[in-house]
Amino acid sequence: MFLSPGNKEGDLSALSRGQRFQKAFTSLHNLHDAVTLKSAASSLVNEDLIPTPPEKRTWKALDFFNYWWSEAWAIATWSVGSTLITLGATVRDALLVVLFANVLSAVVIVLNGRAAAQYHIGYPVLSRTSFGIYGQYFVVILRALLGVIWGGVTLYYEAEFISICLRCIFPGWMKLPNKIPASQYITMQVMVSFFLAFLSAIPFMFIHTTKIRHLFSVKSVVVPLASMGIVIWATTANGGVSADKLVDESKKTSVSVFAWGLIGQFNAVISTNSALIVTVPDLVRYSKTKNAQMYGQALGLPLSQTICGAFGIITTAALKNMYGEAYWNPYDMLNGILDHTYTSKARAGVFFASASFAFSCLCTSIATNVIPFAADITCLAPKYVNIIRGQFIWLILAFAIVPWRIVSTANGFLSFLGGYSIFQGPVASIMIVDYFIIRRGNIHIPHLFIGNPTSRYFYTRGINMRAFAAFVVGFLLPLVGFVGSFGHKVSSAATKMFNLGWALSFLVGGVAYWVMCMMWSVPGDDGSGKFEEKVEEAENTTLDGTIFEAEERRMSGEGKGEGETREMQVPVAVV
Repeated sequence: MFLSPGNKEGDLSALSRGQRFQKAFTSLHNLHDAVTLKSAASSLVNEDLIPTPPEKRTWKALDFFNYWWSEAWAIATWSVGSTLITLGATVRDALLVVLFANVLSAVVIVLNGRAAAQYHIGYPVLSRTSFGIYGQYFVVILRALLGVIWGGVTLYYEAEFISICLRCIFPGWMKLPNKIPASQYITMQVMVSFFLAFLSAIPFMFIHTTKIRHLFSVKSVVVPLASMGIVIWATTANGGVSADKLVDESKKTSVSVFAWGLIGQFNAVISTNSALIVTVPDLVRYSKTKNAQMYGQALGLPLSQTICGAFGIITTAALKNMYGEAYWNPYDMLNGILDHTYTSKARAGVFFASASFAFSCLCTSIATNVIPFAADITCLAPKYVNIIRGQFIWLILAFAIVPWRIVSTANGFLSFLGGYSIFQGPVASIMIVDYFIIRRGNIHIPHLFIGNPTSRYFYTRGINMRAFAAFVVGFLLPLVGFVGSFGHKVSSAATKMFNLGWALSFLVGGVAYWVMCMMWSVPGDDGSGKFEEKVEEAENTTLDGTIFEAEERRMSGEGKGEGETREMQVPVAVV
């Protein structure tokens, strides 16, 4: 970990872990010292915010492929065909929409990961280049809130699958008396299962992002095999797919309505990836080579989402022909199978499938919620929080928000989260335009850790007003339609713009930012040289502890008017 010359561990280094733990509770001063990170040399840096050192760049192309391949095997992807088929789309149309939406997502993901792969910095630090040293806090909080809420909801979904596993083991599981009041919107069975889901997540909170890749490698094999087993059983038991059973001719509408419906679903598929599009720098910063993220990410997502969506459609069609009901949701489907046939063979198969989907939910929550939230909170409180501590904070908050109430009663709130992507689209496009067009791939790493006007990323009081203006312009067009999604009456034009949602906000936000930067140029000479000529310089540079000592003095009101910062020359100690 990186320490400034002024940070000393003193006598504590000679004590055992148990002795340090006991000493921490002998006084408030010792407790504060115990929880303070020795690597937090300023309000802008700690061990998980600095550029990733070479020994921690552990993600290879196969790891990125496994991550994106595994990430697609989730509840949302399995049931992605439900709305498309309901609109009157054929199975082929539905799968083409899913494929092309994910191809576009993969392209944007690779673009947004480029800077992190070159400079090995995560989203919180990278966002300082475009939104400003202090403006970054807004976009970081914007994403962190989403991570907590969806994280809790995903744990609840995991609990549903755990409950099905227990139903397979114990025939009387669903008959257990429920003493929890109906006003709490949860049953005894699901509450027990949620507690088990909470416990299952604890061991993974100890694993740093540099090592968590192995989890996704396991998921990339286990969950697809379980899903394939469900498809094979369903089509065999049904004697075929029976895809025609899903098509309801009475629900077919005019060509115009149908086309805009498909566009809306195209946007919805991208929207499910919107958090991952913004999150990707927090993974790519650990890339072993500069192009590993490109090869792994470009292939993994489009292939897996299309195959998983196809499996969901095929299974739903077969079961509808058998049982007369379309089970789009996986846990409804598995419960439905047990309702119709509770044989030992069916229970064994459903148990394995449910356990696999429970594992899938856990991995999905780690990938899309734990990793980004932990990275975000390190920048909000770098003196006390690193990634491991941030992951435990996420787990506590995910339980504290009582997600079963959100799922059961907050339909409007879930609709809000579903349309939340219109606020994330501009963030991604602004960062991409800033890196590729405005700065031509050149970032001055030392200036990302200086919290005063000598930093080229300080802008106006630490905020890049161009980026925030472009952010607002980006989401304004689909905003009226977003309001209409809650049941308010809006014009058809507003609804159509909301159907374009993420794509519209992404495009408009990026163009607006480019125009504003052309009118009011950004500070520094980042865009005046060759493309990414600063990458090699960054690789050969280490952060100077004196920069952080000066920053600490500035924050405490000392040393004003003195030379508070200087370019880095002396390597920081690594211990």
